Amino acid sequence: MAQPQRPQPDDTGARTRFVINLVGVVGLLFGVLPIVRYLLDLSLFDFTVAPYEWLRLEGAARYLPPGMLLVVCIAVAYLLEKRLPRD
Repeated sequence: MAQPQRPQPDDTGARTRFVINLVGVVGLLFGVLPIVRYLLDLSLFDFTVAPYEWLRLEGAARYLPPGMLLVVCIAVAYLLEKRLPRD
């Protein structure tokens, strides 16, 4: 007779919630803060635009990479959230 399977520790969704939080942090650090830095011209957030400096974009085009990253992070977090089991 087959033994009933025990729920694995990942079945609680803790690992998925952790990944969702990491995706959110990446979205905030490299999506929202660079946009705020460009809008307000704050040198405090220079570290957030470092991944985009090699593109040498000017004007409104410099908003595209952080905006695209932010949209991707939101989509990934949404899809991971939909996958979580509901209590």
